[in-house]
Amino acid sequence: MSERSIRAAAAEQRPLETWGQRVGPLVGLPLLLADLGVDPPGVMAAAGLPVDALANADDRIPFDAFGRLLQAAADMTRQDHIGLTVGRMVRVDHLGIIGDLARNATTLAEALQFMVVYQHLNGEGDLVFAARHGPIVEVGYAIYYPGVTGAKQIHDYALAALFTVLRELAGPQWVPSQVFLPHARPLHALHYEDLFRVLPSFDSEFCSLRFPAHWLNRPVQGADPAQRLHSLDAVQRAADADLLQQVYRALRQVMLAGKSSGDDVAGMLSLHRRTLNRRLRERGTTFRHVLDSVRCEVARQLLAHSQLPLDVIAASLGYAGASPFTRSFRRWTGSSPGDFRKLAMRRPDRGA
Repeated sequence: MSERSIRAAAAEQRPLETWGQRVGPLVGLPLLLADLGVDPPGVMAAAGLPVDALANADDRIPFDAFGRLLQAAADMTRQDHIGLTVGRMVRVDHLGIIGDLARNATTLAEALQFMVVYQHLNGEGDLVFAARHGPIVEVGYAIYYPGVTGAKQIHDYALAALFTVLRELAGPQWVPSQVFLPHARPLHALHYEDLFRVLPSFDSEFCSLRFPAHWLNRPVQGADPAQRLHSLDAVQRAADADLLQQVYRALRQVMLAGKSSGDDVAGMLSLHRRTLNRRLRERGTTFRHVLDSVRCEVARQLLAHSQLPLDVIAASLGYAGASPFTRSFRRWTGSSPGDFRKLAMRRPDRGA
């Protein structure tokens, strides 16, 4: 067995709880907290993290701790837009080898492709997606890690980070024409309009930015072809993600396109459906279990943070109507969607 195969086989034994988040984009958080008059070690402790967890850019924290950290920062600073503030501090260099690759891409389109394909090297519970709809491009973010804490803060952080990274790659003239966030409009929406240069559409199904497609042809200024090849080799050598994480990630991606079948996921992973089923059984799970897990997590986020009607949420999860969705949600959680939403609205972290 090759060294690459050995690494891949070892990766497939990793439990979900070990999926991590690279801390590079978060290294400025302690200084921000101190500037806001909040004790950084106290926030770290509230998130269940050691005080030096953000000291080295290439270190990793559990993905769920990523959400707990942003939520603790929001609670202790009393700034519900803290995820937005942290995200707007992110620069291309903070993305590690993915940032090196994007900075040396030939065009913005290629830089986006690299960011989409290799996102799992930075975050193992989320994904970046990009799609072209005629003259419009949509670039967005989604979480597939089940039961994550602080989903609203993570979405704000991720979209702000995408905004700042795209402006750095495309130039300061780039701005989105539309912005979508999957949570209710906050009391102080001005913070969002100030960053994105346009007021977002809140209570959306997706977390995304839209802009004219002609920007895709924009050359990345200062790109080095030799460094591009070096960086591409580095990310390809690092890209052995474990199977279970790949299935969660692929399923969340096909759901964004309105699909949810095992055949769609198997095709995305270049596997035969029977092979996918067999390998999932070897991990002690099934495609149906993963599908339920991802659907449940997306439902929890939309119920807790948005005012989307139940039939819209049901359709976004691939259900024919609100009734079958309600039955499934009760089976997953022991609660109806309506009761879950009411309870979530009374909680500081909005239930997710």
